[in-house]
Amino acid sequence: MTTPLEPVKEFGKLTDRVVQLSLQEIAEDLGGSDPIQTPLDASEAQALIEALLRAGGRSPEAVAAAMEGVHDHAATRRLLAELSRDAETAQLTAAVLADPPADEQMSVEHAVVSAVLLGALVSWLQTKIDIEIKRTEGKSEFRFRVTKQATSTSLLRDLARLVSRILSGPPE
Repeated sequence: MTTPLEPVKEFGKLTDRVVQLSLQEIAEDLGGSDPIQTPLDASEAQALIEALLRAGGRSPEAVAAAMEGVHDHAATRRLLAELSRDAETAQLTAAVLADPPADEQMSVEHAVVSAVLLGALVSWLQTKIDIEIKRTEGKSEFRFRVTKQATSTSLLRDLARLVSRILSGPPE
């Protein structure tokens, strides 16, 4: 039995590269192409995650600590584990992992860990909340609407806590 955010044992058999490619494929399948809902690049995705953490009540220190995890292969495995347990993404994740992508199956030759992690994280978050990105004079503003699970008033706080744990790892 796994504890929350503990990578599933069989993920340990996957190379870091296969984990990245799997997350990339899952993100592409989940993600949309609407520029109002989709970050333009990794820096905008990072800003979106930071805004979500702040909206969820995380302190500036906690946000900074969590964002250090975006370059961590362990964070990609924790996200993959969460995707495999989440009701909305488990089936897709299982299908991708049943036949993990090989390098030649993906268009990007050398995916950057943080870009893949952030892209997959944003795609997964879009299954939980509505995200709107407003771009004005080179700045991005993010709005989060809890409409997909409107029964939970604390959903943003819960998501912020979970995202922090995915990026930073479980508390020691």
